[in-house]
Order: sequence, then C-alpha cells, then structure tokens
Amino acid sequence: MRARTITVLALALTFTASTAAAHADPEAGATTVDVVVETSGVTAPASVPAGAATFRIRSADPEGAYLGVLRVRPGLPLRRVLADLERAYDRANPQDALTAARTLSREVVMHGGAAVLPGTPVSYTAELAAGTYHLIDFKEVGRPGLEEKVRTLRVRPAPWRPSLPPAAAQITQYRAQDGTSRFEAPAAIGSGLPVRVVNRSGQFNEAILMPVRPGTTREQVGAFFTAMDEGRQAPNPFTGGPVGLVPMSPGRSAIVRADLPPGPYALVTWLPDYRTGRGHAAQGMHELLTVE
Repeated sequence: MRARTITVLALALTFTASTAAAHADPEAGATTVDVVVETSGVTAPASVPAGAATFRIRSADPEGAYLGVLRVRPGLPLRRVLADLERAYDRANPQDALTAARTLSREVVMHGGAAVLPGTPVSYTAELAAGTYHLIDFKEVGRPGLEEKVRTLRVRPAPWRPSLPPAAAQITQYRAQDGTSRFEAPAAIGSGLPVRVVNRSGQFNEAILMPVRPGTTREQVGAFFTAMDEGRQAPNPFTGGPVGLVPMSPGRSAIVRADLPPGPYALVTWLPDYRTGRGHAAQGMHELLTVE
C-alpha cells in the first residue's frame, strides 16, 4: 500500500507553505484549522474546540501529502499503533499486512483527512468529539522517524459545538450483496464545491479522485487495478496525482472541497479489502465522474 501511495504522489509539483492557525469561521459553521505538511512533519495548532472542524491542508512537500486524522483507542500507546500501521503497509508480507489491518480496525478510529498535491490545497471537515487525536502523513509510513513526524491534536470540550456544513453532492461507500465495497457517486461534481463522503462499507475506506485521459472507460480503470493486484502491468489511465479523502472508519462521514481542473476523473480507493486481501478497486470499487 505504501508503494501505491508513493507512486501516485510522485506526480506532484512544488508549492509554498504558510503558517498554521485555528479560528472560528462563522460563515462555514465550523472551526477552521490551517495545516501545512512538510518533509519534516506536520505544522498545525495544538488544540481546537470540539465539534465540526475544517482542516485547510496544504503541502510544502514535493511529494504531496496523505494526511490522516486518527484517534487511538484508550490505553493503547501510539508507538504500538504506528508499528501495526507499518505492518499493514508492508507489501512484502501480504498475510501479515492483512492481520495488521484487522488489528488496526480495533485500535483506532480513522476520521479521514486529505490527499493533497502541492499547489492544490484541500479542505476537509469532520465532527470531532473532545479527546486526543493524531495527524499523520500516511506516505511517511515505512520511512525513518515516523513517530517524530506525527502531530498530536487535543480537541477540547466546547459549550458551542458547530455541526457539519451542507454539501453540494454526496459520495457513499457501501457494501454490495457479494460482500465487496462499492461507490455510489454522482455523474458530475462542481470544482471547489463541498462533497460529503459517507462510509457504509464496513471497513476503512477512502475516496480519491485521479484525473484520467478523455475517453477512458470504467473497464480500463478496472483492468489497471486488477493487473496491479496480480503483480502485472497494464496501461496507466491516470494523468495526474491524487486528491480527496484518505482512510475513514465505517460509520463516519466527512466533507471535502478542492479546486480541481475540469475534466474526467476516476473515483478510486488504493486500500486493500482486509477480508479478501485484494484491492478494493480491483474488486470493482471505482467509478468515473466529471469535474465541472
């Protein structure tokens, strides 16, 4: 899984970062949190009030970022969770990786986050209860110094808890009758408009947009992921890097917003199904849509 993430992130361009801050945004109806991801780690506020929080995520790393927000189950040390996360990303030991992924599903709650390219910031909004959370760039998993690059975020109790703002469209991750996961998505979404993602698939999942060549078919996207799943090569339909929602636990929802160039995109997930060991996308979890 790490290799897949690094492959798609390698298509990024350079971007200039700014400082991090958190403040109330009455128009958005949520606390706004400015986050910058750099090669050295994550810059973000130390705390935010409970309720809906909008993370405005930008990358100063030429590889981009796969920034996730997670909460560790009470009593578990972060170091143990990070070790299981690295095992889950180990493509050289697929069976151990699946076992670790199942373990992670009991150890943490993934609240989503954003895949970000340099020059293409992404806003991600989720409701967070009071407690301790961690911001982690998933592309750093398997590299030296991971623990030092994780940013702790304290969500403090608040008398006024803003709720999620409305969305212009919705993408639903769900479990099909055969037990595999699928996307239910509109044929088109507006660039820069908020999109709600709802996870009803029964396990961690993500919703990533990848630009494709005009005329690309759903079958061609499926053939690419099937070949990758089987260790073969197939024509790459993608013309750019990933933007969208990174892993989120089942039963949760979040809103993402990004200014994307208009055109055709594939809606995909790079995660494996930890029931079967195959990639979700290779089992049919991919769709085509247009950004207008």
